[in-house]
Amino acid sequence: MKPINEGRGEGEVQPLLNSDYQYSKPSFRNGSKYNIIILGLSFCILFSAFSPTQELQTTINKNLGSDSLAVLYAFLSVTNFISPFVILKLGERLSLIVGTLTYSAYIAANIKVTMPTLYGASVLLGIGGAILWTAQGSFVIQCSTESTIGANTGLFFALFQINQIIGNLGTAALIDKAGLENEVLFLIFLGVSLLSILGFATLGKPVKVNDKGQRVEKENQTMSIKDRLLSTIVLFKDRPIQLLVTPLLYSGISQSFFFGVFPQLLGKEWIGYVMAVFGFCDAAGSMIMGKLSDIFGRKILVALSTVFCISGTVLCIILDRVISSQSERIPYYFIVAALLGLADAGFNTQLYALIGVIYPKKGEAAAGVFKFVQSTATAAAFVYGPYASLFDNVIIVGSLVILSSVLFMFADNFSKRVSIDELTV
Repeated sequence: MKPINEGRGEGEVQPLLNSDYQYSKPSFRNGSKYNIIILGLSFCILFSAFSPTQELQTTINKNLGSDSLAVLYAFLSVTNFISPFVILKLGERLSLIVGTLTYSAYIAANIKVTMPTLYGASVLLGIGGAILWTAQGSFVIQCSTESTIGANTGLFFALFQINQIIGNLGTAALIDKAGLENEVLFLIFLGVSLLSILGFATLGKPVKVNDKGQRVEKENQTMSIKDRLLSTIVLFKDRPIQLLVTPLLYSGISQSFFFGVFPQLLGKEWIGYVMAVFGFCDAAGSMIMGKLSDIFGRKILVALSTVFCISGTVLCIILDRVISSQSERIPYYFIVAALLGLADAGFNTQLYALIGVIYPKKGEAAAGVFKFVQSTATAAAFVYGPYASLFDNVIIVGSLVILSSVLFMFADNFSKRVSIDELTV
């Protein structure tokens, strides 16, 4: 039997595993920070056009807009089971570009609204959105180690959520100051959304490493589609995912509250300004909480986010019951927007960070499961949303966030005690 170091220099030992190999520092374009920043900025540009488009659906298109969002998220939910295969075939960068084109198609459908085109664009975006967000989750995990996943997730969401500031203030200026018609407004949004493709095209190819600088290989890339689909579905048998189902459901339902229920309270002339405050607090909160989670842990920040969510939603009820005039409620809605923005920042950054830590080798599958549960909840919420009162919506969100906070803390324990290989059945 040959010694393992035969044929090599004296004292040089051949690594037994790929992960033992120390990789040299990557080029600037393949560096983690560069790629996280470009990814976040590209998402910011894309959603500077899409976020106000989504927020205006229930205001401009009424029930048709709400129904189109329900169709969108329903297809996004189902497609999350196949989106990991698309990422593996096309790669994250090309998948992000393909997904972006479907967002542009949905925006274009709002230039001249008809039921068939809006529903058709919703189906297309549901499929493309699953591809886009699965690629995003996989790419962030690829760029991160256990010690940097919180900061990288926070940085991405901080840059991403700036779209709420740019998009909403821009929309407010275009509607309130310039007095543009809807057709012209959505033409501008279409052009902005297409600009994001330039950012995605400049992303590098980061190498996944652990905290010791050792390469972490992805799962077997030659698995059949059937086996890979089963490997995605089987994640639901893992205890951490089972514990995180409720937090992910809350994450999805809260999106319909933040971008569907709450904007309806504001009126078209104020929606841009108030939601810009939401975006600022979401962006700043993402950056701060992402950094703090690497220092103080995720549990305390999720608990704090729960307090922000309950405070913001309950304040909505108080304002609705106590102040009859909408114009008198508007100043307080800015406070509500700030609280909801901080709540969204906390849960988003910590959920992504936790899943990234627990599933470092299964980024595509984990991101697919994440978006499946989240988008299923969002679709359901957009279906029942128009028929539920503000009080009903607040009770649903408030109950879920409390239960989610408790279950998240149990799930977080798995990131410290057990490797995922021991959990997978």
